[in-house]
Amino acid sequence: MNNPWVAIPLADYERHMASPAVGQAEMLALEFGALLKSHAPKTVALVGCAGGNGFDKAAEVGVSRLVGIDINARYIADAKDRYADTIPGLELHCADIQGDMPDLQAVELVYAALVFEYVDVPVALRNISRLCRPNGLLAALLQLPKQGADAVTHSPFASLKELNSIMRLVPPGELLDSAEAAGFACLSQKTITLQSGKQFSLQLFRLTSGLPTGCRNHFCRNRT
Repeated sequence: MNNPWVAIPLADYERHMASPAVGQAEMLALEFGALLKSHAPKTVALVGCAGGNGFDKAAEVGVSRLVGIDINARYIADAKDRYADTIPGLELHCADIQGDMPDLQAVELVYAALVFEYVDVPVALRNISRLCRPNGLLAALLQLPKQGADAVTHSPFASLKELNSIMRLVPPGELLDSAEAAGFACLSQKTITLQSGKQFSLQLFRLTSGLPTGCRNHFCRNRT
């Protein structure tokens, strides 16, 4: 089955995400910006970067190397057109995070927002663990279910409806289990609520081995 993401025009996706009924584009960029300010990484990767939403946040804080990964080659080309001349250290790759990944130098922070709903979670996390430096961070943002609401919000952009065939909301506890198996320890979790009432879970993990993680995992499990 062809992945619907490779056929959705970037203009449809961006207008959908920025529409008042959805309102997610600004939230994704703001959360990314807050992570950059809190943890000050110099090397960062955005998985599912689309046309570069949030790239400006990395430029503002002086990230020296910014890696963008997306399954849609047109998105990558548009992101290059938009940002290659203004963001030093920009690397863009068309790749499927649950498939064969290019051999990339690892980064200090990986931001994967609204990605795990469309992939094989354990496989994607194993690839992300290779993209993340030892003791580096993974910020994973998940959409939470809302009673009476479709997972993909209705909007005038019909191409987005195709995502219903592959989208699966991932419980935060399931992501936590898979992240632990991939070598990550959970540091924190918070719930984000939009004006629409839709909620999202932002979990922050550290790639670590041989360190005690019980209290950290307990923190996250009590809030999922």
